[in-house]
This record gives sequence, structure tokens and C-alpha cells, in this order.
Amino acid sequence: MTEYSVTAQQAREHSIELSLEQLIACQYWAKESIPLPHKKTRAHLVGGHLSPFKGRGMEFSEVRQYQAGDDIRTIDWRVTARTGKVHTKIFQEERERPVYIVTDLQDTMFFGSKNRFKSTLACLHSARAFWAAFNSGNRVAGLFSTANDHLELKPSNRRQNGLRLLQQMMELHNQRLDAIYQEHSSFEVNQNALRDTLLRLRHLVKGGSLIYIFSDFMNLNSECQQHLTYLAQHNDIYGVMIADPLESTIPLPGQYTLTDGLSHIRIDADNRRDMQRHKESFEQRVAQVANYFTQAQSAFRLCSTEDSITDLSLDPALNSKAPNNKAAGL
Repeated sequence: MTEYSVTAQQAREHSIELSLEQLIACQYWAKESIPLPHKKTRAHLVGGHLSPFKGRGMEFSEVRQYQAGDDIRTIDWRVTARTGKVHTKIFQEERERPVYIVTDLQDTMFFGSKNRFKSTLACLHSARAFWAAFNSGNRVAGLFSTANDHLELKPSNRRQNGLRLLQQMMELHNQRLDAIYQEHSSFEVNQNALRDTLLRLRHLVKGGSLIYIFSDFMNLNSECQQHLTYLAQHNDIYGVMIADPLESTIPLPGQYTLTDGLSHIRIDADNRRDMQRHKESFEQRVAQVANYFTQAQSAFRLCSTEDSITDLSLDPALNSKAPNNKAAGL
């Protein structure tokens, strides 16, 4: 990440500070419906058959008289004893699912060379995912974290709570943005922030949920992979890696200082060997992150700050479709 100086006022002028109006406007880019679970999982409580719904997945509908072929495990013995005739319970598939939106607002996210900051794009995609889930009748929860702050909002399908989710995400983003670009300020990186968020998710998420994770995954490690694997056993996970073109290539000649918030390196953009190493380093990091999600049997997508906000499909099943529209979006 190239170091340079910019004031909070300049940040506002270049539209990298978020507004609630922007996040509300994302509903117009959220025309997709949140899908029901895609992967099959082995049910442990009701026999050993495979169900396309993770977790409970079914809710009681009615009781009717037993018919040949009905599962004897669903017999309602109380009604049977009362009426003298065998009755069975009928269940129907749940048509909504909890959606958890995890947004990483570490300091490494507050950088961008095309259109917007990585943090801004992550928040816009988070808002778009919220509106898609809300419009589909799902309950939506939020987990937002910086190096020092962690914010949780419980699942809800009430519009008032949803607007509160967007408001608090915006405030956390803008507060950190102002703090970073104060004079003499320095970047803060918590290497355990993502791990702690995923660990917290394990205590909060119930089976059958859809989890979106928007991050640059600078701090993704083997412990994070363990938490992802555990969560993916009963939930669908969609990891969206937010990147910037300068992380893989530098178009202008010159000497640059790059940092991940912990270490610094100098790079000469005129030196082909330096530029090749720079590109390969980024590609290796993307491949490693993608491999973590693949091993957890979860969806993964790479997004760039130069992409349009609509380039990302919110359906994990369509994550392999490569973006080709480089319009500015919002």
C-alpha cells in the first residue's frame, strides 16, 4: 500500500467518506434475491438422510391423518391417543434465513487508487447485501470491526433496525477514516481482529445462515481457516476479497514505499524485476485466501476498487462469474 498524505477534508472532497444516503441508495443495486442454502449437509438429529437445508430447515405446518408412506418418526402421538386414529405432523421448508454481514474496517482497508477506498467498496457491498436480504424477507445481522472496535447487531427483519445497522457501519467507517488522516496519525493493525470476529460468529450464528465476509484478508491465517471450516459445516459462507489495482501493478514510474501496516518495503516501479515480484506476491496472496475458502467448501470472489458495485453477484453459487464491467458505479 503506497503511503501518501491526505487530509480528512480532502477525503470528503473525493467522496471516500460514506453517507447514509449512499448506503440507502444501494437498495437500487440490490435486485437479487438472497438464495436458500445451496449445499447439502448430513442431518444429525433426524436420521442420516441428506437435506438441502442446513440446520433445522423445517417448521411445523399442521397435523393430518396418517397415510401410507409417511415417516413414522413424525407421528403425533398425543393427537393419535386423543382421537384413536394415527396422525402425523406436516412440516414445510422455511423460506427465510438469517444473513450475517461481516465487514472488515481495519486500517489496511482505508486505501484506494481507483474510484473509491477498499473500505468504501466493502461498505457499499455490505449495504447492497443488506438490502437484497431485507427485500427477500430475511433477518439481517451485522458484525463490523476495526483494529480496536467491534460492533455487533443482532438479526432482524425490521426496517428500523436495518437502517440502524447501516448508520452504525457508516459512523464506524467515518470515525476511523478521520482518525487515520489526522496529522501525525499512524496506521493501526490488529492481526487477530478477523480471527476474533470469526470466533465470535461461531457463538452467534445458528445453522442455515448465509454469511458474507467483506475484507482484504490481510490477516487471514490458519486459525481463521479453522473457524471458517467449522462455520461452513452448517452455513453458507461467501468471502469477498476487496483489492486495489496498485496492489498488483504500479502504472507510474518512481520510487514507492509500500506497507501492510506492520512492515515497509521500497519498490522501484522502473525495475521490471521489482514489479514482477510485486505482482507475484499479490497473486500468491489471492491464491492462498481463495484456497482457504475452497478448503472450507465456501464461495470466494475477488473484487477491485475499479469495478462497478454491480459487478459482484450476491449469490454465492454464481461467484465464478468474472466481472467485466469496469464502470465507476456509485
